[in-house]
Amino acid sequence: MAERMRKDFCINCRKETEYLLRKGSITKKIRDKDYMFNITVAVCSECGEEMSLPGLIDRNVQEIDEQYRAYEGLVTKEDIENLMSIYNIGKAPLSLALGFGEITITRYLEGQVPSKDYSRIIKTCLTSPAQMKSHLKLYKDKLTVTAYKKAWTAAGNIEKMFSVSDKMRRVIACIFEALEEV
Repeated sequence: MAERMRKDFCINCRKETEYLLRKGSITKKIRDKDYMFNITVAVCSECGEEMSLPGLIDRNVQEIDEQYRAYEGLVTKEDIENLMSIYNIGKAPLSLALGFGEITITRYLEGQVPSKDYSRIIKTCLTSPAQMKSHLKLYKDKLTVTAYKKAWTAAGNIEKMFSVSDKMRRVIACIFEALEEV
């Protein structure tokens, strides 16, 4: 089945024309640093000029946000949602457990870009249940008893799944010594 061509109004041709979506590169300066972003552009099939389509700016903003976070090593909304899911903890309690302001996680989920320091804390807790437990202990007095217990239990369960016995560690160490190079 052939794909139906998309049409919209081209301001250059002054009529409704078919268009193609393709990737284009733009350079943007953010905090005195230049970044190259690949965004989606609509190109008129008749005149070859770029067209402005409903929703395209929103899509470009999302593409730029995702690429900027990747360039700078910042957490994504999905990372934060995964952290909340893994440790069975809500937005406000997670903010407090990590030592942030109460609405920080909410703002990040709404699109605010986190700092590198806060991203590092979130990423560390995402990959280390022991680190999450350390944060929970440190900020226990800021959390409700229920939120603390749920997150602590989840962190403990994850820790158990990935724990390695001392005997296993010795075997791994022997293998590494025998290999001499990895």
